Amino acid sequence: MSTPPHSKIINRVARQVLKPIGVKRKGQSRIWLDDNGWWITVIEFQPSAWSKGSYLNVGVNFQWYPQEHLSFDIGYREAGFVEYESNEQFEPQAQEFANLAKSKILEIREKLSSPKAVKEYVVSSLQDYRPTLWGEFHQGMSCVIAKEKNEAIAYFNQVLSNPHDTGWAIDLKEFVSKLISLLESGEDATHFLNEIVNKSRELKKLEPTDVQISEIA
Repeated sequence: MSTPPHSKIINRVARQVLKPIGVKRKGQSRIWLDDNGWWITVIEFQPSAWSKGSYLNVGVNFQWYPQEHLSFDIGYREAGFVEYESNEQFEPQAQEFANLAKSKILEIREKLSSPKAVKEYVVSSLQDYRPTLWGEFHQGMSCVIAKEKNEAIAYFNQVLSNPHDTGWAIDLKEFVSKLISLLESGEDATHFLNEIVNKSRELKKLEPTDVQISEIA
């Protein structure tokens, strides 16, 4: 099946704008990844089931929990749907999407550039979404990165006290319980987290990473 013209435009423009800053396309999809080892910025030129065109979604997927799928842990919809009418009409819209994605990528890189910055970004970004299991989990993990043990445990205890009891919630709570035990023992959690990062990447069929959480500036 030949590639539709609007997809060709998206692919070409994204390659021109995103590839020079190290962002790579995921296979033949309309998803691009800014892969930083323990976190990935996901850029999705999302199609519609009803019309030719695209949405733009940009968000961070943390690799500090082992799961098979990419997710938008922070961030998501950056631009609403633009319908394809002609090459001349759609190309500048695709260019605008790509430029916006680039801007968000560079912004996220800066916000995740140090342990303190990681914690500030994650806690503030998810503050309005609490109480949620994932929100409190990611906030707790950002405190682990910043070596704020007591604050991390406080967030993790909120996860454990949440009554949600579906299968994935139980799995998450078991993972959090292990982390609490590790933190309370006084051990450095970074070795464990580096193993989890590579497990999570393996589940997503991504290459292992040499980027270590302990090496964050």
